[in-house]
Amino acid sequence: MVQKKILQEAFRSAGPAVNLYLRLKLKICPLLEVETHVPAGGHVVDLGCGNGLFAALLLLGSSARRVTGYDLDRSKLRVAERLRRRNGWERAEFHEADIVRMDPPRADVLTLIDVLYLIPRPGQEDVLRKCARALPRGGTLLVKEMDTRPRWKYAWNWFQETVSVRVVGFTLGRKFFFRPRREFETLLRSLGFSVETVPLDRGQIHPHILYVCRKV
Repeated sequence: MVQKKILQEAFRSAGPAVNLYLRLKLKICPLLEVETHVPAGGHVVDLGCGNGLFAALLLLGSSARRVTGYDLDRSKLRVAERLRRRNGWERAEFHEADIVRMDPPRADVLTLIDVLYLIPRPGQEDVLRKCARALPRGGTLLVKEMDTRPRWKYAWNWFQETVSVRVVGFTLGRKFFFRPRREFETLLRSLGFSVETVPLDRGQIHPHILYVCRKV
């Protein structure tokens, strides 16, 4: 896939550790498929952007997108900013912020990619409520998470997250707060969204799931 090859080339300058992460992430997480659900134009705000991987996919996927990323991890933001400068991504910018405390800027699209599970449930609800306020009618919110079923995939994901978060310390956080599919759907609809649920776990050992939400 051309987009994947270009992305790998763009991340080559980030060093072997980030390159390894990129290859593993693209192998175990269907980010390329998630990107296809993002509108092709407008201002996209990626909350919890990390090292800029999904932001890069958004930029490569359409020249009509402008992307702003926010994250709490300074080390990952340094990688994102370095990649932005080296690859000439003028349509992107990255900022340090706690997405639980901040109010998202007005945007056409907001994305939360594997972020909410690290935030306690009241915080998740606050973040999603703020997202609803930041979007215009017809605006899009994409929430990529892990489902709690099937149970064996959920158990495997829990084990892997325990290693990467609590042991290796790759991601900030100590506890996990996964929500079942029905609970997410009910919450999102209560905040004024129409919700299309897209399972992304076919052929995967992780229970990937995507909620494509439109502000009504």
